[in-house]
Formats: sequence, structure tokens, C-alpha cells
Amino acid sequence: MVFYFYEEAMRPVCKIAVDGLAPNSFHLSHWKGNQTPNALKADTATEIALNYMANPHRQSLFPNANIITNSRFSTDGLFAVFTLLDPSAAQPMAHTLIAAAEAGGFCAFSSEEGVQIDLLIKGLISNQSPLRSLWRKIPGPLEVAWYKTILPLLPNLYEIKDQYQLLWQAPFDRVMASMTAFKRDAIGFEEYDEEGLTIIVEEVLPERQAIDAFCKGDLFLVIEDCKRREGRYRYELLYRYYAWADTVHRPHIATLPMEPLAQYLNQQEAAQTGNGATNVSGAAWTTASPSYSPTAALIFSDREGRRALSALTPDYVAQSVLSYLRKVKGIRSHAREAPV
Repeated sequence: MVFYFYEEAMRPVCKIAVDGLAPNSFHLSHWKGNQTPNALKADTATEIALNYMANPHRQSLFPNANIITNSRFSTDGLFAVFTLLDPSAAQPMAHTLIAAAEAGGFCAFSSEEGVQIDLLIKGLISNQSPLRSLWRKIPGPLEVAWYKTILPLLPNLYEIKDQYQLLWQAPFDRVMASMTAFKRDAIGFEEYDEEGLTIIVEEVLPERQAIDAFCKGDLFLVIEDCKRREGRYRYELLYRYYAWADTVHRPHIATLPMEPLAQYLNQQEAAQTGNGATNVSGAAWTTASPSYSPTAALIFSDREGRRALSALTPDYVAQSVLSYLRKVKGIRSHAREAPV
């Protein structure tokens, strides 16, 4: 097999698309809408690729397909490609590769080493990457250079992790600090089981891996308390971080129509800041921001999709979200107040 990063000229070519959904392809993908054979399905593309390589009938599944492609770069996509290209090197590391894929795609904390390796891959494509000098020599999109420079390193993944520890150590320490804060009940959060919501309020937000590990909701209302620093608050309402994918072991999370809630909160925002003020500044409650997060349900953001400072109080936003969830889910109203 050979790997090529997807480009439109490949559309008519017989190929296998991993992770993403390249046109006119066989699928080894967990993206919604995939046509991955049921016998191979798993939560991550890496595990799907491992299942494919372990299947004794794989040659008959995708006849005449010797080209692997992907239209994006991610830890999961990288390891899926690696598994298909070098299964003998990937198989002994399968548990670690899957854990890293879950950390990258779902913000999951399946193992410390999995999180470390995901952070390593992110570091290798960052501005601090020791591979940067090689990228400019490789034509095409930057993702092409990332695949070409990182794939050859993967058979020695554990040695590379040790060699480039500076790339992942600081972000990993932040994840572990968040995990410890949750264990010590030092994070302000409360669960609303019937509504499927976790509300988190902190001046310094915990890392998403820790939120995923300790919070039970299908939705996370994460409130950054900037009152002391900037006089206002930042908000994001996210589905659980795997909700974007077609998963097998993780339960399906149904999305809800958030447009009415966004419209209501925008009206309240305008009333707080003055007529039309939110429109003038460009900040507004929006129901989808894939550039911010693939599981974003509702965020208060500027024109670039970055979280912005809201004039609404945490108590008001929390009660608005809870009331809306109870309405759309048909839950009887409760007297219980939000923890803000």
C-alpha cells in the first residue's frame, strides 16, 4: 500500500479513505456517514485500521484498492495510516496507539502514555517542532509535509517520545493538574443528570481530558469566570467530545436544536449591553463553530469564532440552558438552582 494526501485529482482513483470521507473511496473511517464494513467498525480510525489488518478476508473487502488517503491531519488519522502501511510495527503498540487516538479525537484520558503521545504529535506539528526546517522543502499543503516527516518516525515512537519530551511535558502537566484538582474537589462543577448537563465554573478552566474523565453530562456548560480580570464571563456549551464521531462502544449522543436558545440569549445580551451592541461588536451566541470545536452546541463568540466576553451572568445563562433542556426533553420543571 501507498499513502497520498487527498487532492481533487484523486477523485476517480480506487482508494481507501481513513479517518475522513474522501470522495469515491472505500472507508476505514468513524466519521458520520461512513460506509465502513460493520465487522471493522470501532470508535477510532486507528482501531478500525487495526481491525482491517487483522481480518483474514481483507483482500476481498476492498478489491484493487492499494492507495490510502486522508484529507486531514490528526493523531488518529496519522496512526490509522501508519497501521495500514506498517502493520508489523503498529500491532505491538496497538493499545498505546488507540489510547493516543482517543486522546486526540475525543479528549479522552485512556492512559497517561496515550495522552503524552497525542501531545507529542501535536508538538511535532507546532511552531516549536524540530521538523519545521524540513517542511518548506516539501511541496503541497502543510499536512503533506506533516505526514511525510512524522510517519517515518513512528516505528520508534517510544524513543521519539523520550527524545522530544519538551514538546509534550508542559501540556501534560496541565492535564495532570486538572485531573488532581477534580480528585480533590477543587473544581467548581455540578451534575444535572436528568438534563444530561454538567456545569463547570472556574477562573482557570480545567483541561478537556479532565472534564471528560470526571464529568458525566452529554453536554458541558463551561463558564470561564473573568469577572475579576475583565468584568465579564466566557461561555461554551459543548456536546461530549466524541459526539461528532460514529462510535460503537461510546453511546450515541443526540443533538438538540439550539437555535431558539441562541436567539433568546442574543436578545438578553442586547438588552444588557444596549440595543444592537452585540451586533456592532460582532460577538453573538452562535449554534455551531466547527473551527472552535467539532462538538460545539452553543458559544458566545466573536466574528473569528473565538470565545468573547458576555454581559450575562453565569446564573442567568445556566438557568436559561437548564430551562431550555427541560423544555426540549419534556422534563418537568425543578426548583433546583444552578451552582453559580
